[in-house]
Amino acid sequence: MIFIYSLIAVTIFSLALSANIKKNPKVYYCLATLISASTIGFELYKMFSKVKLTGFINQLERASAKGIIAVAFFILVMYAGALSTKLKVTRKLMSIRAELAIIASILMLAHGIVYLISFIINTVPKLISGQDVKIITIAISIVGILAFILMIPLFITSFKKIRKTMQPKAWKNLQRWAYLFYLLAYVHILFILVKAKNPDWIKNISYTLVFGAYLVLKIIKYKSRSTF
Repeated sequence: MIFIYSLIAVTIFSLALSANIKKNPKVYYCLATLISASTIGFELYKMFSKVKLTGFINQLERASAKGIIAVAFFILVMYAGALSTKLKVTRKLMSIRAELAIIASILMLAHGIVYLISFIINTVPKLISGQDVKIITIAISIVGILAFILMIPLFITSFKKIRKTMQPKAWKNLQRWAYLFYLLAYVHILFILVKAKNPDWIKNISYTLVFGAYLVLKIIKYKSRSTF
């Protein structure tokens, strides 16, 4: 349910503050950076200590560390380009789509960095020493790393100053790689959920419905454009 709660909270946050986000994007970038840095610091400290959080703070930190909040922001970015522009909600999201993508990427840095370090510390030595590592664990890491690497250029070129230095066609072609990023993100999440000893099918279905509905909406939008 953390995913659903995060998606609802992020949606309300983005729509309610859309004008302010557009006017003062750097404030929100700094806030996202602070959250991301705090998450990285705490997760690294937790690797070498027995410290634990409790209650709401623990749930919030977990949502940040696991990239759930970042994914929620990316979903808004996805749907902004899939929903009808006739809708007021779409126009609001489109007005801050680049800003939301940057916020999502900054927040995702925490997840990517923490789990990359964890992979290097815990998994790589096992692979080098020939110990048995589950295929699903390797698959999760490979897909996650590929998605993370792909996100970096998409993230950097979302900034207006960087975008202005590029040819419009080159920028658009680069941004099309976002579709592959979304696919890899979904596969990464799916593998993680399947790996669990007791798979949470509600989570599985929730993510599948959200990503599946996006695909359907994009196909409908593409076909409607091709018709005219």
